[in-house]
Amino acid sequence: MYRVMLADDERWVRRGLIQSIPWEELGLVLAGEAADGQDAYELLLAERPDLLFLDMRMPGLDGKELLALLHAELPELLTIVVSGYSDFEYTQQAIRHHAFDYLLKPVKKEELAAVLEKAVAELARRSDERRRAAAARQDAGWFRDLLLTPPALGDALPEADLPEGWKDRQAVVFAGRPDTYREQAETPDRLTRLREGLERQRPFHLGGHWGCALSPAPDGRAELIGAIAAAELPPAELQRLLAAVQAELQRLDGRSWSLGVSEPMPAAPRTLRRGLEAAWTALASRRLDRREAILSAPEGSMAVSAYPQQREQALLLALELGDRASAERECRLLLETVGGGEATLGQLHQGASALIHALDRQLRGHALSLQDVCGRTSQELTESLRRRSGVGELLDLLVGELIPALLTAQLRSGVSPGARIAEEVRELIERHYDQPLSLPQMAERHHVHPDYLSRLFKRATGYTFVDYLVEIRVRRAIELMQVPSYKNYEIARKVGYEDYRYFSQIFKKKTGQTIGAYRAGLNPGAAVQDSPHHEEEK
Repeated sequence: MYRVMLADDERWVRRGLIQSIPWEELGLVLAGEAADGQDAYELLLAERPDLLFLDMRMPGLDGKELLALLHAELPELLTIVVSGYSDFEYTQQAIRHHAFDYLLKPVKKEELAAVLEKAVAELARRSDERRRAAAARQDAGWFRDLLLTPPALGDALPEADLPEGWKDRQAVVFAGRPDTYREQAETPDRLTRLREGLERQRPFHLGGHWGCALSPAPDGRAELIGAIAAAELPPAELQRLLAAVQAELQRLDGRSWSLGVSEPMPAAPRTLRRGLEAAWTALASRRLDRREAILSAPEGSMAVSAYPQQREQALLLALELGDRASAERECRLLLETVGGGEATLGQLHQGASALIHALDRQLRGHALSLQDVCGRTSQELTESLRRRSGVGELLDLLVGELIPALLTAQLRSGVSPGARIAEEVRELIERHYDQPLSLPQMAERHHVHPDYLSRLFKRATGYTFVDYLVEIRVRRAIELMQVPSYKNYEIARKVGYEDYRYFSQIFKKKTGQTIGAYRAGLNPGAAVQDSPHHEEEK
């Protein structure tokens, strides 16, 4: 039975509603009445009904105020607003403040019946959803609790904590995930329905004497995890049962699934934990071109693939320069490189995680974060990428969502991050040309790779980092040469060269003249204030 409360300061309205509602037919029961907003609020908190008829104009608290309070205190309560025609605009505002529906006074029986039918259907849907969710939680039971227990405690759990039918048995642990990704929310009762489907097949596998535990993955690395236990697990029969799990998942979900499976082991808390790690490793070894795979633990030794660092730097450069077409192209090339050939799911996820880390590191160099630009932390983005199973699915997120968000944030700032970095490096060279500056030093300062900074600086200024530093130093040296009292080796030191001979070589290469000849041209007839090495440069 669903419990109903009425809140209206007009008694005749309350009486009319009570007489018009088919209580027994709809499975409803009256929980209470109130003629004042404050009284209604207190009674609602005490009785916690399922459905409320609420007048918008009442003393104490009006309907809008009461709705705001109830949304925080009783978020599951369905509220049907009742008001006159003169309050219709006010009523529309109330509906925007979480009311379920509304009725206009005087309430007509056919309108009341239609609204009640819709409300009862919604209450039934919610009740069914809660029931199925509770069943799914119970279904996971001890297995989920074991996996969520901290490892130090979980390994020490006694075998007595295992359910009957699991002690002194052999067990395998499996981790499963769909072969394709979709945004649609997962069905909350999927595990319960999977168990029901497997129960129907019990007589056809392992002589009917086997146990199955199912649970959502505790950290999201797989869509679900499970374990199967029996006195013996012959390989052929076990394979047939795992194929049945796959088939049932596909029937429920409409997609093919792959499973990673541990080796058979004695059923115990410690071994089940280890079995889960082996199952995850096996699942990550699925090649991207395979579907409906059942992968055993020996296949799970995943090699670390070479990461295309140059592609990453090209992508970061394109983002810094605000070049969307280049950014999208480089992102595709990077993922195609990571996910090409015989690449595995784990290798694809490794590459995607490395890319998210690089993007986050680049943003930190501008005092920003991924959450600032797209509303999700690097951890959340990484997990979202891990839920995807192919290059195209990762591109949907990166090219369709993340890259546009990064470029939009850049446009809002007015100057591209790449231009800012190049300008900061250029200004630093012009201010501190006399110091021992280096490209790796500048890259570390801005949290970027040296190769990437080199290309960024060249694109923005037309010079390499070293060429620009030499240009500024020679230009400043020429200014100092106009002061006759400065010796050549002193000028070299003032512009950052402790080795005068090296400086003289740089100067001649840049200007086509020796230092002495150049100074003579600046000050005809003046004595050259040369170093002890001046003869070598003539």
